[in-house]
Amino acid sequence: MRIGFLLSVLVMSVVVWQLIEKSARVNSKEVIIRQALPMDIPYEKSKALSHLNRIREAMSMQLLSENENLQNAAQAHADYLVVNDESSHNQIEGHSGFLGVKVADRAFAMGYESSHVMENLSTKNEHADSSVNGLFSAIYHRFSFLALGIDEIGVGIQQDQMNTAKSAFVYNMGNSEVNRLCLGGSFKGYGRYVYGICKNREHRIHAKKFHSTLNHVKKYNPKIILYPYDEQQEVPPAFYEEVPDPLPSHEVSGFPVSIEFNDYFFKDVTLHSFKLYEDSGKEVEDVQLMDKDSDPHYMFTKHQYALFPLKRLSYDTLYRAEVTYSSKGEEEKVVWSFKTETPQEILHIVTQSEETLHIKRGESYIIYFEPLDEHEIMRDIQFSSDVYIEFIDNHSIKMTLMSDDVDSFDIVSDTRILHVEVD
Repeated sequence: MRIGFLLSVLVMSVVVWQLIEKSARVNSKEVIIRQALPMDIPYEKSKALSHLNRIREAMSMQLLSENENLQNAAQAHADYLVVNDESSHNQIEGHSGFLGVKVADRAFAMGYESSHVMENLSTKNEHADSSVNGLFSAIYHRFSFLALGIDEIGVGIQQDQMNTAKSAFVYNMGNSEVNRLCLGGSFKGYGRYVYGICKNREHRIHAKKFHSTLNHVKKYNPKIILYPYDEQQEVPPAFYEEVPDPLPSHEVSGFPVSIEFNDYFFKDVTLHSFKLYEDSGKEVEDVQLMDKDSDPHYMFTKHQYALFPLKRLSYDTLYRAEVTYSSKGEEEKVVWSFKTETPQEILHIVTQSEETLHIKRGESYIIYFEPLDEHEIMRDIQFSSDVYIEFIDNHSIKMTLMSDDVDSFDIVSDTRILHVEVD
């Protein structure tokens, strides 16, 4: 007997990454949840750091070393998020596992002396790669991973063993030299100093030494930071949502392209143009440029810029980015390229609200439902139990027919109907 399946697709703004939660409703009283596999947490921690460092290495950036205090703080927050089913950079006093409201408080509690700590986190991910890649798709969190003044990190990962869909990945990043300044003696001489940087808020650091320490890391990073980096492959075509959301008027857009000018080398930069082209030479015209003045959450610095294509990028397509800028009276141009993901299965693009697709038995297909507008997200997807469906993102599924006895079936969502005929 065939049983109809219903998948409820929930797009979660969990700090940065979107969960596609899969549940199959057999009838109105019974719900079957497809659970994520249990993670090997030590392996995923190692994998998360190595994946992040591979990206930074490909960009010629300084690699991040492990710091035990930051790792303990990150792990404590990952534990807190899972046990309380939360997704926030802040903790709530009185909740289970409370360590400190803010990331600096938690770092202090675990023995880190500097308040110069940045945090990235994602929840509901099944493995480290999806967490890191998801954070790189979100512009504010991307800039954190690519921060020029960090050189060490701690990674914390937790998963609910009774409900494996609940997971948390936490990344705490700091500057080892600033931390050492906080471990040293307080400045007692004459001249300008800074304070409020260390766990001991009265601890003074000579201002010149403090800024020199920050610049020490920056000068070993590239003058210009590009992402996607030059010749990067398998770049996701879409960006969904981030908390805070840089594009609140769009549920889905294209993958953002960013450039940051290292302020160790650049005091002032004037951006003249930021353009994106397909390999054919056609310019991607429906875009939004974001900088310090247009960032709705005032999180960009004057050296950071991002170009958001307002429509999803195409699969398996080479793109070329071009930026023209001037600094110190000289006009310069930066050109680089990247390629979007190439599906290994047969790709079919659905452009209408209702279509018919012919497939062959024994083949797997990637079905991409091209968004009907900037607000459409695929929800409440119904399909036959004879079909295996795996979500790639909120508009793309991998589909495999599991039975030789099926000649046709439908895939139905709240906005789409796809009639599938089996040849």
